[in-house]
Amino acid sequence: MDFLGIGPLEFLLIIVIAVIVLGPKGMVKAAREIGVLIRKVVKSPIWRDVMDTSREIRDIPQKIVREAGIEEDLEDLRRTTQGTITEINHPHFNELPAAKKPVTAEKPEETKKDPRKSV
Repeated sequence: MDFLGIGPLEFLLIIVIAVIVLGPKGMVKAAREIGVLIRKVVKSPIWRDVMDTSREIRDIPQKIVREAGIEEDLEDLRRTTQGTITEINHPHFNELPAAKKPVTAEKPEETKKDPRKSV
């Protein structure tokens, strides 16, 4: 469970440090102030603009595909890929005969060298 790149142990350490520094009553007051700040940010028009821009950026690839007219090609590619995956996952696919090992010629026994002959 990561939240903003912070793991559970790191989050626990931050809470312990906050309790030590702020104290229990200070923690309640700080949490309330943080909640008010977050509510103001989320309800602000700037936040709305940021979210709209983010949505538009996410939609750019789909918009480009629609305008280029390649939706049919993408759908055909998806169907082909799905068909290939189905074939690979088919139980008979794994039962195909294994590739045969190449046949190698046996080496003739080396002739014994005559110790009298020098090479």
